[in-house]
Amino acid sequence: MEGENAVMENSRSQAYRKALRDLNVLAPHDVIVVVEGETGTGKELFVRALHERSLRSSGPFYPVNMAEIPVALFESHFYGYRKGAFTGATENREGLFEAADKGTLFLDEFNSMSLELQPKFLRVLETRTYLPVGSLQIRTTGARVVLATNVPLKTLWEEGQLREDLYFRLKTHRILLPPLKERLEDLPDLLWGFVRHFSKLYRKNVPRLEESVMSLLLSYHWPGNVRELSEKTSSALLHARNDCLTADLFFPEDTETTCQEYLAARETWETSYFSQVIRSSGGDHGAGRRITGLSPTTYRRKIRRYGKNRPLSAGDGDRRSP
Repeated sequence: MEGENAVMENSRSQAYRKALRDLNVLAPHDVIVVVEGETGTGKELFVRALHERSLRSSGPFYPVNMAEIPVALFESHFYGYRKGAFTGATENREGLFEAADKGTLFLDEFNSMSLELQPKFLRVLETRTYLPVGSLQIRTTGARVVLATNVPLKTLWEEGQLREDLYFRLKTHRILLPPLKERLEDLPDLLWGFVRHFSKLYRKNVPRLEESVMSLLLSYHWPGNVRELSEKTSSALLHARNDCLTADLFFPEDTETTCQEYLAARETWETSYFSQVIRSSGGDHGAGRRITGLSPTTYRRKIRRYGKNRPLSAGDGDRRSP
């Protein structure tokens, strides 16, 4: 989507930029990549970018949601089958490993794969071979496999939901996508990207934003991540009665009191946190930014609000007054 694609290349978040650097390093090489991130963090968009930057970009991209594949149909879906292999098999059918032979096979919600299927999957990863249902001829696959999971591999392994041999096979090349609450520097750009996208989609003028809305969005905890921001923006655009997006359009289920209470709690926490950062850094803004992981722009804004307008130190690397 327009909003996410634009921010991907120009993210202000150090955590997201780290994920993007890992993507660029791994994309040209045919290694198995695992993308870890909470639901709604944009894992499929990220994997598509990995495919497009790989040497397989001209080949097919097959996204598969593992939660939708019944255990009994795993082999026919992934290995394919031959005519007469079972009732209803009236013709030969290629499987996903064959279809994605010169491209990328993306397995989303990999954490849904049962322990029963994991040895079969591991065997294909290790040997690059499989046997179509009803066939005696072993086939070879050249498909690149990329996985996404909303539960960290280590957690799956520790909780007995992932075989040890498969865990050690997969854990080498992992990319962690941060949740939206940990990359709030990107929220304004994401928001306006979504606003432009949905304004075009719904044939509406690009609206302005009520002054209080951005503060509220930056204070919200975003359990649904970027997907939730997209959905809230879409709904706000649809229900807007004029060319202004107001807080009640983004949070129609919340009362004004609830919003005020949340903002007050956030204000109290940030006041305490940034006071501690200033003490820990000795007033050195460069050190403060390293502690918080914030971009210079965001850090200046926070210090302006909570740091009582202390001047920027030489360590900040930016001589402008905050």
